[in-house]
Amino acid sequence: MTVVGLGLQRTWPTFWTWGPRLRSVFTSDLVDGVSTLCSLIEETWALVDEHMPSVEIVEVERTANTWVHVPQRPCHCTFWRSFCSWIHDLLPPFPRRALADDPFRFMIRLSSVLLLVIATAVNAIEFVGVGVGALSWDQAKSSSRFVTVEADSIWMWDIATEANLTPGLAERGGFALYAGETGIDTLRTTALFDGDLTTYFDPDENAAIERSSTILVDLGGTFNINRVRFVPRLDVIHRNRFLQEFSLRSALSLPLGGVDLLLERSLAHFLAPNENTEPVVDLRFNSVSARFVQLVPLTGRAWEIAELEVYSDGTVPQGEYVSVPLPARQATPVWGQVRYEGGNLAQAPFVVQTRTGPDPHPVLHFIKNGDELVPIDGDSWATTLPGLQGPREPNPAWSGWSTVTEGAVRSPSLNRYLQFRVALPAPGTGLGQLRFDYSFPPIARDLAAEIWPRTATAGVETDFTLFLAAEMKTSGAVQRRDTGFRQIEVRTSVEISRVGPVFVDDEEVFATAQVQPGVGFSLNLWERVLKDGSFLQIELTAAALRDRTQFEVRAVDRRSDVDDGQSVAYQLARPADIDVSTPGGGLIVDLDDDGGDGRTELLANIRLHSPVITPNGDGANDALQVSLSLLKLLEPARLRLEIFGLDGQRVRRAVDRPSTSGNLTLSWDGRDDAGRVVPPGSYVYQIRVDADASNARHHGIVSVAY
Repeated sequence: MTVVGLGLQRTWPTFWTWGPRLRSVFTSDLVDGVSTLCSLIEETWALVDEHMPSVEIVEVERTANTWVHVPQRPCHCTFWRSFCSWIHDLLPPFPRRALADDPFRFMIRLSSVLLLVIATAVNAIEFVGVGVGALSWDQAKSSSRFVTVEADSIWMWDIATEANLTPGLAERGGFALYAGETGIDTLRTTALFDGDLTTYFDPDENAAIERSSTILVDLGGTFNINRVRFVPRLDVIHRNRFLQEFSLRSALSLPLGGVDLLLERSLAHFLAPNENTEPVVDLRFNSVSARFVQLVPLTGRAWEIAELEVYSDGTVPQGEYVSVPLPARQATPVWGQVRYEGGNLAQAPFVVQTRTGPDPHPVLHFIKNGDELVPIDGDSWATTLPGLQGPREPNPAWSGWSTVTEGAVRSPSLNRYLQFRVALPAPGTGLGQLRFDYSFPPIARDLAAEIWPRTATAGVETDFTLFLAAEMKTSGAVQRRDTGFRQIEVRTSVEISRVGPVFVDDEEVFATAQVQPGVGFSLNLWERVLKDGSFLQIELTAAALRDRTQFEVRAVDRRSDVDDGQSVAYQLARPADIDVSTPGGGLIVDLDDDGGDGRTELLANIRLHSPVITPNGDGANDALQVSLSLLKLLEPARLRLEIFGLDGQRVRRAVDRPSTSGNLTLSWDGRDDAGRVVPPGSYVYQIRVDADASNARHHGIVSVAY
């Protein structure tokens, strides 16, 4: 048996810089791809020749259970010669000469290039996405609501408060029609929104138009409106030709059947004996979401309109875009970072959510076949007669929607398909490119985690154990084996005072922990976890401050990447019951009852640093400081620190802000609301928390001395 060893340690960093060029071999047209590959082969030839002294061609023989090194001698391998001959017939002249001159050197060189190609394919970060360099937004759309979708972007129309929407109809693709019209009447209805009070729409000027003909306005987008105004020409001759009896209506979408059907929402209704008596009709109402506005004349009298104005309150209904399921190239991708053209997703003016699944059907569709339900694809279901349509049900193999946080996908990895939805809450919001990175191979075939105990007393330090079970794929081709991990990240809001010891398969291992208050902790293991069925236990001491505290556990693998030098793969652990000695299982810690009486305690661990303060600027006890714990707040609550004299008069409101659960320190500098140092004496301090469901107060005495 012949073994070839390569001494490429010094040249390998250079190889990594060729990743983008190697990718172009497979993405360019045939001529350019072959040219690029030949160029890389030539460079590899030179690099390998430079280091050929470190290449040894030897033979080894197996005797019993031992491999024995045999001194160099000519190799008489029929397969080797046949393989070289086959390569000789396939390659163009330049590599052929190298093969004929020295077949062993040629195969070393070819192996180097093949290894480079394999390494590039394995470690490259790939992505699925929409926008530039990916699927267009209109092609990727599954559904959308209140958002404009074009090939290169999605956006919400920008609009100001109290802005008249009708002048922008044409730009937004809107229009104004009257009942019975089959197209846009540019000669008559456009006069309603041209900004000119001397042009007008008069149904009497066209014999085909009735005085009761309905006018329908499409705003070209959905807006929140709170005012409609329309006027005739205001000169002496025409000012009395105003609408006296009418109905004003709105809707988000048109009813089937035509523009003469009434829209769903009534905004105003004028009919004798309460008819309109003002030439300038200015109607104000509570904001409603509308794309269509309908004016229905209820009179046989002559009338005209010179301008029809619809005003926005400056807001829009929240827009939503939902993509089709996007497939990764690999069957079991590790979903990672989310990127958009604006940079930091945490600062983006929109919200992205994802869900993942093993197939392209997040929703299952059925049709009725007698008493049976038959599965069918979504497009066929949509064209089925309503009476034959069966239910639409969520696919249990798909995850639920998860919000992207810290710029990373929170949906389960190892699912090939990803679907996303974008919520655009504000006018003027837009998005041109969105991509979801993924890497391969997986860190583990399955990761499951559990926290114990599942309940704790609010604000009291508790000893927890975090269990993590890892199933690894350890066989198959090299590039398809799971990589394992050396780092674990735990995201949680508990106040952590200690992490460790750490056990792997019941043996304590060396590990270092880094705690980030309010965020969680990261753990670096001395040895990589690679064995299938590995079971980890992480001991920690922490105080839970809010009910339903979650622990998010993810394994981390730092990988070489041909573009960026290094990339980070994250794989989330699913909550599960993995320790048979603990009942139940999950990654949520609940707070137990306060003494069993059901009382909600919001304030705890209150400590006055000094009962006497001396605000003289010497740096010793210059200010009142009170430490405390805010507990069980799921939403921010108003927190106040107020100082009162013994007569009950308030001296100072030192703190007044919204706060969430956590450990805090409040302070008062010994001054009143006017900024003057208060006289010596005793004062009452009051800490007050006002939450939606309850409130809490604490009083104490502090003395001021000089």
